[in-house]
Amino acid sequence: MALKAKSKKTGKINKKSKIIAGVCVLLAVVLGVTGILLSFYGNETACYDFGKDRARGYDLSEHNGKIDWQALKDEVDFVFIRVGYRGYGTGKICTDKCAKDNLKNAQKAGIPFGVYFYSQAVDEKEAEEEARFVIKTVAMYKPNLPVVIDYEYPIDENGDNTGRMWEASLSKAECTKTIKAFCEKIEKFGYISGVYASSYLYDNDINTKKLPKSTVVWVADYNESVSTSSPYHIWQYSRTGKSDSIESKYVDLNYWYSKKQKG
Repeated sequence: MALKAKSKKTGKINKKSKIIAGVCVLLAVVLGVTGILLSFYGNETACYDFGKDRARGYDLSEHNGKIDWQALKDEVDFVFIRVGYRGYGTGKICTDKCAKDNLKNAQKAGIPFGVYFYSQAVDEKEAEEEARFVIKTVAMYKPNLPVVIDYEYPIDENGDNTGRMWEASLSKAECTKTIKAFCEKIEKFGYISGVYASSYLYDNDINTKKLPKSTVVWVADYNESVSTSSPYHIWQYSRTGKSDSIESKYVDLNYWYSKKQKG
């Protein structure tokens, strides 16, 4: 999921618990994981509170290999698990080989977890197809953090952008509509949606103001500070983290802020 080059470019809440709050009214729903509070400030984005100003987490996939989940529990406040991806050449939707084990083990270890899908959707129809795949995959695992669309362009061996989504040359409006379609489908099934992208993509290809108000914004930026002008909640600040609990050489590192950060 880590972004390797500069690109061109949730938890499930019962329907009765999805609260539309009035301006300046704070309503909160305690999720099924100790220490996490989901709040809605007026019509603003849902804010997860882990009991600290900045929570620490990893995003994990089959590329991370074997994981010692009990040891991992002492390292992180949350994780995001990849459940699948769309091939950037074929367009075929595939399941992450470790998705089921990772979902089951995160749940068993009691680690708050959300999920993400690596998208290559080139239109709203494909985005909704990806969302339906995710919903079906996670149904029995009950993630308590957002369901995220991972929106990025693949990089070839020369370090150049490639893949069907890149080649589609979508406009900013088209990119935004595609992401919005995924998020709206996810939220229709009672989950909080999220979007992951680079600072560059947020500034050039995605209008976050057009997304559902509750959508969590997750930005990848490996500089000393985040450069996007879009407000965000989660910052993936490194793709070269290390953990003795994880088989892979590196793991992506993320901070989740208790308050929405200004871009």
